[in-house]
Amino acid sequence: MKNRLILLFMALSFVLIIIKAFQVQILEHEEHRKYLELLQTRIVKVPAPRGKILTSDGKVLARDEEVYVLDPWLNNIDELKKTGLLTSEEVLRLIRGEKVVLDKARADVLSKKGVRISLDYRRRYTLTASHVVGYVNVDRKGMYGVERVYDEFLTGIEGAKMVFVEPSGRVTSEVMKSPPKPGEDITLTIDSRIQKVAEKSLEEAGKPGAVILSRVKTGEILALASFPEYNPQDFYEGFTRREWERLLRDSPSPLINRAISSVYNPGSAIKVLWALAALLNGIDPNEKIDCHGVFNYRNSKGEVVARYRDWKEEGHGPTDLRKAIRVSCNVYFYQLGLKLGVEKMTETARKFGIFEKTGIDLPGEKEGLLPTPGWKIEKVGEPWYPGDTILMSIGQGYLEVTPVELLKLVSLVANEGVFYRPHVVKKIGSEEVKPEIETQIQIDEKIWTFLKDAMVDVTSFRGNEEEDPGTAYHVFRGFPYRVAGKTGTAETSNGDPHSWFVGFAPAEDPEVAIVVMVEHGGYGSGAAAQIAKEVLSEYFKLRESVRETHASSHSQD
Repeated sequence: MKNRLILLFMALSFVLIIIKAFQVQILEHEEHRKYLELLQTRIVKVPAPRGKILTSDGKVLARDEEVYVLDPWLNNIDELKKTGLLTSEEVLRLIRGEKVVLDKARADVLSKKGVRISLDYRRRYTLTASHVVGYVNVDRKGMYGVERVYDEFLTGIEGAKMVFVEPSGRVTSEVMKSPPKPGEDITLTIDSRIQKVAEKSLEEAGKPGAVILSRVKTGEILALASFPEYNPQDFYEGFTRREWERLLRDSPSPLINRAISSVYNPGSAIKVLWALAALLNGIDPNEKIDCHGVFNYRNSKGEVVARYRDWKEEGHGPTDLRKAIRVSCNVYFYQLGLKLGVEKMTETARKFGIFEKTGIDLPGEKEGLLPTPGWKIEKVGEPWYPGDTILMSIGQGYLEVTPVELLKLVSLVANEGVFYRPHVVKKIGSEEVKPEIETQIQIDEKIWTFLKDAMVDVTSFRGNEEEDPGTAYHVFRGFPYRVAGKTGTAETSNGDPHSWFVGFAPAEDPEVAIVVMVEHGGYGSGAAAQIAKEVLSEYFKLRESVRETHASSHSQD
């Protein structure tokens, strides 16, 4: 009996299916055919999240966050207007075919009413290392900094879905065709803790400037700060025309990356290069001149035709090359420049690739200016005079350099002729960026030793009744690590001189090179040297912390 009932139920069900199929396919065929013809399909893009940008110590500097979006292609605009949850401006944007970003509260309410809400992404930035990170535009395209250079890796691959839309505009269903693929994360070489110290130090100095700290054995940039800074979020959110014009008029411009995109007279910081030229050209470093605070340039008749003063009015007395670097004696370098001649000076600069782009992986790097007699004829329309060589010998005149080019100079001395191309990206996804040697030159090791010892004197020679201390001794006195350095004070046509400090540490086994430049910051032994000390202090504090952690873990093992 039971089996008969089951068979009867199955038979009735089958009959009902046949009747319904007959109704749909035969009796109502024309009605359904017209509906299917009216039903439209659209391919809708599914956005992919952009990769994050992180520091080497794991701080996220740029990331995507999910936002709720009303897409006019997925909803009926007339029905949306009736909800009363949209502003007139938002409705207008929908009519123009633009998406509208919603807050979560409205998104939840509309979703319960059957409105289709899709997810999109919004770029979020911190204010750390803005000139390194860069920014994207409203279309999430990389426009500056790492966002631009590594845009192809950061940008994900959009997905796509097919949606079925009724004539009324209501989406009936959707089918995912291909899921989105997120962009790769980028890990920087920048250490956020050192970067913040560099940025804060520049801000406290209160004048435009730049700081670069790098590992001399890899080229990794641990800190790259340019002041004033800008807010990357503003470029993503967009400016009004008035806001943009005001930003362009701001002086000094926060949009310029002064570490790589501004050129300056290097002042006495360049004396390291001319000392290198002297040693390569056989000039005796022990030969002394007597500095009385002024150098009288005489013509072939022995007549004084120009006078060039030292920064120290009373002079430095008997001075050899090592002392000239230590006390930054201008009178010594005036005469050294004339003895070398502009040809040998420029030859040495070109041999080591100073005043040339380093190829750092950031956009907008400028090239310094290494003037020559031919250049002056072409650009200025005048011959090269001895006075040009004299000014060039102390980093003034037509000579111009970027901070990152001076980083190359001190890195070459620290690493004894080897310079790794500077880079700010450590990893793309999980793939490490390998160090790349940009310049490698072999010369007598004694030359490097001499330069290092002279630069150590700049920060550690305390002086006595007969001898002046190093120009940065008062800043680095008591510093627990030996620093090799050179100060620079570059005179300007208006205002205080630019302040420079270049160097590396520890001097006996260099790990990092540093360059600091403060526009109109006064003497190099002041603002720039003080900032360098603060940045180096943070580097060594972190280094010791890592070593203590490793030592502790090994002792527990």
